Amino acid sequence: MGEASGIEEIRQAMENLYQRTVETKSLDTTEIASVLEPLYQKHGYREQVNTGGGHLRILLYHDDGVGDFINCSPAIREVRRVYPDAYITLLVYQRSRDMAKTCPYVDQVLIDERNCNWLDALQMFRWDIDLATKLLPMHFDICFNFITWGSSVLLSYLCGATRRVGFDPSGFGTSGPFTYNHVGGFLTDRVPCQLRQSHSLYRYLPMIEYITGQPTENCWPEVWVLELEKKRWQERLAQEGKGAGWIAVVLGGTDARRHWPIASYAELLRRILEEEGDVRFLILGGPGDKEDGDALAEALPEHRAWNIAGTLDYRESSAALSCCRCYIGNDTGLLHAAAALDLPVLTPNCYPMDLQLRANAVPIVHYPYGVSAVMVRPTAALPECRAANGSGLKDAWGCTKSGHPHCILQITPELMLRGYHFLKEIVRRGQRDTFYFYETEDPVHQAKSLGIQAFSNFTFKF
Repeated sequence: MGEASGIEEIRQAMENLYQRTVETKSLDTTEIASVLEPLYQKHGYREQVNTGGGHLRILLYHDDGVGDFINCSPAIREVRRVYPDAYITLLVYQRSRDMAKTCPYVDQVLIDERNCNWLDALQMFRWDIDLATKLLPMHFDICFNFITWGSSVLLSYLCGATRRVGFDPSGFGTSGPFTYNHVGGFLTDRVPCQLRQSHSLYRYLPMIEYITGQPTENCWPEVWVLELEKKRWQERLAQEGKGAGWIAVVLGGTDARRHWPIASYAELLRRILEEEGDVRFLILGGPGDKEDGDALAEALPEHRAWNIAGTLDYRESSAALSCCRCYIGNDTGLLHAAAALDLPVLTPNCYPMDLQLRANAVPIVHYPYGVSAVMVRPTAALPECRAANGSGLKDAWGCTKSGHPHCILQITPELMLRGYHFLKEIVRRGQRDTFYFYETEDPVHQAKSLGIQAFSNFTFKF
């Protein structure tokens, strides 16, 4: 039986499984394995992997946001180092398309154009089957699942990968319609997630460290900006700014509760202009941020801001970022691009200081990696969020009002300005750390004072 007919036999078996799932409204992973495993063996999808690395076909799967993808870059780089002669395919979610296209460590980039409801098990099963059918002809020897979605584990099985590397299900609570425990049996290698540090970057590296048995030496994230793009932006900013220094101001983000108001940004930037006359602001953001960017630029003195929000993809935005001296803006994918480009970061954050954050909360695992950074946070959750979180006040997501800015509205332009001063000071001192910056009550003077808390055990007087 030829390869095409073999793939057709596997595809038809998957279609039959899908129809039974539709009828029974139950996805039985045991049945999936009992039906498909003999077919994979029959058609050569379970042959011994060449552990020497030569001519291996490797699939790297990352189905998550742009910031997460940037923080996965050290692991992607490490896979290439360990398997220099392998043919490596990178499969990413559509939002990371532009960043992935110029990745120097892979031979092929495929885009998961998923347009179904990822919380609907039936829709996800349908999508996985269709995508797996396209991947089957590639006969992958190894698939690294860099995320903890159960649907990605299911896909790695359906696409026929011989060796399927993923996290040990006992180490994660997972989201999505397929719990990790439900599909964990589809993995051939369950990697214990033993973090050296909390940053999400270290959540990807165990995948390849499990293979090598050694910790990764170079953990710095990358954005693969083309030199031509960077040079073009250097020339454009030099011409537009007439020699002035540029500060990137980044609006938007996928979660509205992380959006600091445009009026507050305008007040902050005006105060910075009063102190630093020779500065310009480059306003960046997605397609939905153009109107806000126009409003912000109009609120500032003429020729002091250039709004290009909505006109660039993520990679070219990173090229423009690379020409700026620091990042001021919301918690977005470009924040992590700025950190990868070694820019200092000032960001307002919607996670109140009085919440006992869980291990996967943004301030714990998604802070700007390896750079001087100030994360300005509200002192306390607003009453609605306090009530929603209960007496324990434990939350992984901070403010509960995901549809609009809420707790973040407590952050004033004055507090952000003081955070900016503090950022300049830690840059001057060469301190690479993330600091939480907030207001706290001073009962002695019956006034508010500053609270400054370093993410690491570092003491700082300011």
